Amino acid sequence: MSTSKNASMTGKQFFSNILQAVGAGVVIALLPNALLGELLKFFKTGNLLLENIYQFVVLIQSFMAFIIGVLAAHQFKFNGPGAAMTGVSAMLGSGAVVISEGGFMLKGIGDIINTIIVVIIACFFYMLLQNKLSSLEMIILPVLIPVLSGIIGIFTLKYVSHITKALGNMVNTFTELNPLLMSVLICVTYALLMVTPISVVAIATAISLSGLGSGAANMGIVAACVTFLFGSLRINGAGVNIVLLIGAAKMMIPVYFKHLIIAVPLAINGIICGLVAYFIDIKGTPMSAGFGYTGLVGPINAFNRMDGDPTMNIILLVIGYLVIPFTSGYLVHQLCKKILPRYSDEIYKFEITNQ
Repeated sequence: MSTSKNASMTGKQFFSNILQAVGAGVVIALLPNALLGELLKFFKTGNLLLENIYQFVVLIQSFMAFIIGVLAAHQFKFNGPGAAMTGVSAMLGSGAVVISEGGFMLKGIGDIINTIIVVIIACFFYMLLQNKLSSLEMIILPVLIPVLSGIIGIFTLKYVSHITKALGNMVNTFTELNPLLMSVLICVTYALLMVTPISVVAIATAISLSGLGSGAANMGIVAACVTFLFGSLRINGAGVNIVLLIGAAKMMIPVYFKHLIIAVPLAINGIICGLVAYFIDIKGTPMSAGFGYTGLVGPINAFNRMDGDPTMNIILLVIGYLVIPFTSGYLVHQLCKKILPRYSDEIYKFEITNQ
């Protein structure tokens, strides 16, 4: 392999591999709960099997960092031990594992940005040291890489978390504006942030976003999902499109980062969905803010907070969550293809490379 190709691998392709791993890892970790979580909540009471299944799909989420680490190692064609070390490093440094006097416990999914940092460090160390320690490799690397990467991750976590707090403070300032402007700004912000490593749920919970603000955030997730769905329909296979239809648009992180022009339709759909949230008066809780229509979390929470005739409320929610967003998603995509240079179906291509 030539020097120039090595340089290319350690640069653009290196970070591309990491982002591809993040996109796929998020789907693998979050999809089981997105598909089954809310449904199981209704039927698990008194049923031990369903209760166990529910706990499993929630638990799978907590291993997201490990999954991302293993997939990143696969992208770089590491061997089995290398993949295990990278996965463990990501898990230790992500923030999903909390160390206390009583031992260890899993807490949420960790910070995705910090997970990316730790995975980059672990992959770099492994590529740097692989095949250079002779027979000592299987003794030194399993200790050095997870421990060193994990310690660095714990150190960076407190600084990386400030990003979420800063964005939370910005969103919090929107809540002080008039309701219409607040709805639009929060919705656009969430639409733009949904397909990034930033946790939109963490932002909402950090500032206790509720009521109309939560509903607008929820519609921002819907705006992001329909934007990527209609961009993806003609270029990706059924599996990718079904995942997007379910609402797991975070898998498109590598696509978004490669083609930031997608921010234009995201913002337009965000404005439209923000208006929908305001006029239908969609409300929610801090926990429902980041789910959109996934698992019907958003619609169910909105329905529970609506006054008046239940049948009419259901009709309004169908219009708000499905009819208007899907119509606008299609029309905005077609409009952008006509007026925006470099904007096409092809930029939505989702693929896992193994270079």
